[in-house]
Amino acid sequence: MSSLDNLSAIALSLCHTTQPLPGHAPLLDALRRESGLDFAPRVSRGGWFRPGRILTAHHEVIADNALAWLEAAWLEEDQDGDRLAERLRESGYWISRQQGRTHYLVASYGDHPTDFFQLELEELQEVLSHPLGADLESVDSLETLLQRPEGRPAAIPYGDPRYHFRWVNDMAERIPTIAAQPGNPPQALRFIAEWTSSSAGQHRHLSDHWILALSEHRDRYQQRRYGIHPVAAHPVPWQTGNNAAGIELAHQLHDYDRQAGYSFAWYFQMLSGCHMPRNLPLRVYADVQADLRYLPERDMQLVMAWVEQPYTVS
Repeated sequence: MSSLDNLSAIALSLCHTTQPLPGHAPLLDALRRESGLDFAPRVSRGGWFRPGRILTAHHEVIADNALAWLEAAWLEEDQDGDRLAERLRESGYWISRQQGRTHYLVASYGDHPTDFFQLELEELQEVLSHPLGADLESVDSLETLLQRPEGRPAAIPYGDPRYHFRWVNDMAERIPTIAAQPGNPPQALRFIAEWTSSSAGQHRHLSDHWILALSEHRDRYQQRRYGIHPVAAHPVPWQTGNNAAGIELAHQLHDYDRQAGYSFAWYFQMLSGCHMPRNLPLRVYADVQADLRYLPERDMQLVMAWVEQPYTVS
C-alpha cells in the first residue's frame, strides 16, 4: 500500500469514528497520532445541502434515498406533479436533508511550495426539512417538491453531525497529473507556477494561504478529467483608492501584503477575484516605465508577463 493509500485509509477510518467539534481538535490529534502528519484546517465552505431520506409523520424512515423514491413516485403518477403532491400531503410524509460544510485540511512535508497533502472532508447533519407537498399551489417538477418552502420554522436536527471522507491528495503529484491532461491547461496551473517563482513562494508553502479545490468528471470518451481552482484561506478586501501611483501605490501594496501576511499577496488575491482592482499590475507597470521600481525583480517579471498576457483564476 502506498503512503497516500495508507493516509486515505487512516482518514477514512477516523472520519467514521470521530465526532465533529469546532476547530476539529479531536480529528487533528488523531491524524497526528495515526499518520505522523501535522494537519491544520485551512478553508471551510458551507451553505449547501443534499436531499436526505423520506420519513413518516412520526419520523420513521421509509426510504434512505429521497431523490430515487420521489423519482419513482413521479413516474407512478404519470408525471402529474399536482396529483403527486396531493398524495404526499395526505400521507403526511416528510423529507430530510443533509446540511453540509466542506473542510480542507493541509499538511506540508517538504521544501517545495506544493509539497503538501490536502484532505477534503464533509461535515454533515441530517435535519427534518419539510412535509412533502405542503404549502404548494402547483408542482411542475421534482425540484419543486425538494425545495424547502419559504417561511417554515427552522429545520429540526435528526441525528448528530458526522464527518464524511471525500479524498486526500498529494498535491505535488496531483498538479503534474492535471498539467498532463490533453487540451489547454487551466489558468490555475499558471497561478501555481507563478507562486513558486515569486517572492511569496520563496518563503511560504502554497498551502499556508491557499487550498486547491479539485473537481472530477469524465469526458465524452469516459476519460477521467480533473479541474483545479485556488481558493484563498483568508481573502483580504482592498480598502484603499483605485487611482494611486508611484510612492503612494507602493505604500498601499506594502500595507496590503502586511495585512495578508505574505509578500506579493496583492497580486495573487487579485488573480483569484478577491474584490481587488484588476488594473493594479498596469499601474505598477506604469511606474516601472517611469523608472520607479519597488518590487523584487522576480515579482516584477510576473507583473510584466501579466501585462503582456492577462489572466485570472476567478
